[in-house]
Amino acid sequence: MITISGVSPDRIKQLLQERPFELFSIVTSDGSDIPVLSNELAFLYQGGHTLQVIAPKFKGATEEGNFDEHRIDVFLITNVVSPPIKQPGKRPKK
Repeated sequence: MITISGVSPDRIKQLLQERPFELFSIVTSDGSDIPVLSNELAFLYQGGHTLQVIAPKFKGATEEGNFDEHRIDVFLITNVVSPPIKQPGKRPKK
């Protein structure tokens, strides 16, 4: 597991442009972690202040309503962890 601290907009941009793309999680200052499963599901706004990430709610999600949209202030990202903290697409326990 690789953890990157002190994340900047330039570092996020670099992670999204890496080829081949490697899955990672974003950890925010409130302790939330958001998996970034594809560079096609993440968008860094001009200026680098806001990152938008679309993440599935559960494994096999295909419908629009099965995804969450996250808008993240890049300056509130405390760590980037690769591979993702949560395994992508696992169904929540009932």
